[in-house]
Amino acid sequence: MVINRMHLLDLELFNYQITFIYNLLKELYRASILDKLGNRLANIPRFPELKIFKNGIQSLFRIIANKYHNLMKVMIFVLDNLDISKALNKMLLNLYEV
Repeated sequence: MVINRMHLLDLELFNYQITFIYNLLKELYRASILDKLGNRLANIPRFPELKIFKNGIQSLFRIIANKYHNLMKVMIFVLDNLDISKALNKMLLNLYEV
């Protein structure tokens, strides 16, 4: 069996980004900002080939690799204009854009 190393590296890096940002926002802005993130994730309209997280941010730590690709598609929109400092918001958006 041949393993796609880039696929695994991308998912591990993305998992680290999600975990890091979750912990950073929780430390700086408490649980209320995480509730807002969760609501934004849960309220994304459904599309046939886009699996969305009905339980919001809480379900991020129990997902499989396939769902990370769906999360990659929407995370920049979830973070856009979040109620955090403009400088931090800009850095996070740049991170996900790159």
